Amino acid sequence: MNSGIASDRPVALVTGASAGLGREIARRLVLDRGMVVLATARRLDRLESLRDELPEGSIRVLAGDLASPSFRADLWDWAEAQFGRVDLLVNNAGLGNYADFAEQESEAIRQIIEVNLFALMDLTQRALRHMRPRKSGQILQISSTVGSVGMPYAAAYVASKHAVNGLTKTLRYESKGSGVRVWAACPGRIQTDFRASALGDGKVDHASPGEPVDRVARGILNGLDRRSGFLAPTWTAWAILALERWMPGPFEWFMMRWAPGHFAREIGRAEPSQVNRKS
Repeated sequence: MNSGIASDRPVALVTGASAGLGREIARRLVLDRGMVVLATARRLDRLESLRDELPEGSIRVLAGDLASPSFRADLWDWAEAQFGRVDLLVNNAGLGNYADFAEQESEAIRQIIEVNLFALMDLTQRALRHMRPRKSGQILQISSTVGSVGMPYAAAYVASKHAVNGLTKTLRYESKGSGVRVWAACPGRIQTDFRASALGDGKVDHASPGEPVDRVARGILNGLDRRSGFLAPTWTAWAILALERWMPGPFEWFMMRWAPGHFAREIGRAEPSQVNRKS
């Protein structure tokens, strides 16, 4: 056994932990839940910064690219080797790319699906095989409100989150009675650098900033004590999902009339009506 951390503390593996929501979830798991966190992301310097700002021994880090199947295998082997168990897997890592789907580069789509879906499924499989014999554990998928609704100019990202929600529903059935809980958190827009990365270099984000990341993270981690399959961590996210579920007709009518122009303006594109008039 590795030294430095008490073996009786719960152990969490958090992906995409170097920035934004993943970083705040990792922090809150340590500070609010008393857990040991195994943190991974591509940027080692940011992971080390996270480790250094928290109590000594509460974070261990491994940098790498989740798009690589070999790294995912190494990551899980490393996680199991630390303390012999993983009590909570947080599949938070995700990519986005704002573009008209007809014009989007195939490599950008491939990367989104590889990280947002294939990596998540790979680690989920490994976690299930690890947790079921122990008859305990939780697998938390960080999905989105767009796992249930559409959003123009984010087709690949939206498709990946719909797939995550479908996977979560199915695994809840398959895991019944196993002692392992599989669930998803569905936040809305958050104050992180995700949108800037999804827009790309040199492009200006015209959208509202979204909800504070600490509020969203706390709302998500409150779900650790519940049994629901899907959690809207803030009132804004809850309202969006409630309207889509309980008033699907009016919601779709509104989205068809409002969303194309609104989201085009947010990412600095010409509105569809303007494109049609020019053609």
